[in-house]
Amino acid sequence: MNIAYLISAHTDAPQLKRLVEALHPDAHFFIHIDKKSDITPFTSLLQGDNIHFLTNRVNVRWGTIVEVEYQMALIKEAIDYPVTFDRIFFLSGLDYPLWSPERITTWLKAQRQKEILSGIRMDTDAINPQQHDLYSLSRPFFHLGLIGNKGNERLSILGRKMKQRLGIRKPLSFQVDGETWHLYKGSAWWCITEGLATYIYNMYKTKPAIRRYFKDSFGPAETLIQTIAFNSPEWAPKCRLHEGEYPGLASLTPLHYIIYEPVIKVMDDSDYVTLVTSGRMFTRKVVSGKSDRLVQILKKRK
Repeated sequence: MNIAYLISAHTDAPQLKRLVEALHPDAHFFIHIDKKSDITPFTSLLQGDNIHFLTNRVNVRWGTIVEVEYQMALIKEAIDYPVTFDRIFFLSGLDYPLWSPERITTWLKAQRQKEILSGIRMDTDAINPQQHDLYSLSRPFFHLGLIGNKGNERLSILGRKMKQRLGIRKPLSFQVDGETWHLYKGSAWWCITEGLATYIYNMYKTKPAIRRYFKDSFGPAETLIQTIAFNSPEWAPKCRLHEGEYPGLASLTPLHYIIYEPVIKVMDDSDYVTLVTSGRMFTRKVVSGKSDRLVQILKKRK
């Protein structure tokens, strides 16, 4: 089975090395390092014919369309590579597998053509008002070179507040080539076939209406890919649709065990039993100096 791991990272090069070494040795790893971070610690620790660091790096700003830019850059690297991948994962550099590569392969083969991509439609009466408000708030994104990240952030916040006071809201559906598309929300971590990855990338690049809608959306890294997939008659039946009330981001993250509240928890050895009985393939987040003993125990278990 040919597997590609797309990984976004900005810190903790030793942890990224542990992650890569714990996964399939014959997989290909396509890695984006935030442009604000020094890439040298990462490239000095990770080398090989199957390690591919993106050279066109993005200055990441959380919750903005910039996150989609590196998602699409990583997808393009994988689908353009002269290997047809059976599965393409998207991970964070602070993830760590709870399963061995052999168990991952066995499980993937059993999924056949199912897409491990979860989503929930956001424009239904079942979604609570707080979630409606969060995703209907227009969030202008500025990236003017002369004023730097902090200046752009202040300008973006000002633009958001002005639109909020004026009562300007984004609809949770929009038009693409005359058809109504609904907004879907999921997680930035998933596992899909190369066929779906290619479809997502091509739709993003060739349909300006998609880019226009998401350029001022909240958290498009967790909505744009899901929206493309779930509005496709071909691909939606192969994905994992959640219905009813919004279940929380942890439930929409299909392969990871994550504790989000009140903040994303750093896992340690006290979480071992919970993690290995969770049924999930990965956990996050795992941090050097805080999660070392947990990683050692997980290695021995495999």
